[in-house]
Amino acid sequence: MEVARTVVVDRCFDDLALDTGIEVVRETALNAGIALLRETRTDYDLRAQRVTALADAAIGQSHDIGRLYHAGMSREDGADVHLWLGATIVAEAWQIRGIGGTDADRLGLFQDILRDAQEPLLTAADLAPDDPVPWAILQNYAMGMGLDRANLDSLWSRVADRCPTLFFGNVRRLQALAAKWGGSHEEMFAFARAASVSAPAGDPLSAMLPLAHAEYLAASGISARRHFNANVVDELVAAESRWRAAARPRPDSLWAHNIFGWAMLRAGEDVRAVWHLSRVNRRPSSIPWAYEDDPALAFASALVALGMTVAQR
Repeated sequence: MEVARTVVVDRCFDDLALDTGIEVVRETALNAGIALLRETRTDYDLRAQRVTALADAAIGQSHDIGRLYHAGMSREDGADVHLWLGATIVAEAWQIRGIGGTDADRLGLFQDILRDAQEPLLTAADLAPDDPVPWAILQNYAMGMGLDRANLDSLWSRVADRCPTLFFGNVRRLQALAAKWGGSHEEMFAFARAASVSAPAGDPLSAMLPLAHAEYLAASGISARRHFNANVVDELVAAESRWRAAARPRPDSLWAHNIFGWAMLRAGEDVRAVWHLSRVNRRPSSIPWAYEDDPALAFASALVALGMTVAQR
């Protein structure tokens, strides 16, 4: 599909500096990544967004990131280096998990790599004790290592104690509560509803509710047509309206628009879907589209279905 060629997956943000930094980091100019992280120390949503994007850009370069740390470096700079190092090792491990070999081979290699992420992330947390982002990324680590619920709960409590509205942290907590990770649909939806209702006015955290529906559909195999009944749609519209009434620009706004746009399309609320997906501007996150198909193709198909041949801001 021609439209799919114009879709850029997992750059679901409006941050020109980060776009530039990703390209520079891919060319091994790692100091650019550190400069970008230095700007995020008081905005944890921006910090999580940048470090995860830079980690993806730096896959294969984790050893070089580790060499950026040196004796005499300030605690703040050291925290940035260790956070990026740990996040990059996590990204490297999760990429390996999807590459060839037997399932047992993949899992063993995946966990061998992932295990190395714990120390730098804990170091980052120690160097910057108010920062919730290392603990949020450690949720990825714990899920991949198959740690028990007590460990997952402990990590989430450390995130919530520091920044309960951290969008990335809430996404990972919701996924940790999903049935496929040993939780349950009931726990996941309870968490999503509480996050959505308690979100500050204008905060994109309301998108936890449609994300829970995406996770549920991916796990259950139930069709969207059957799932999105009148009660479900009414609850989603109410959550969307709470956010929309006072929406303010936040680092994760596009990610929330992406999730709500998916849900509104699948729920038959096409006008609302267009409103959200036009703001994504062909830069979707892979979740939830990847639960249905290749994410670029699934997103492009949504644009075509809605008559959005040209995405608009």
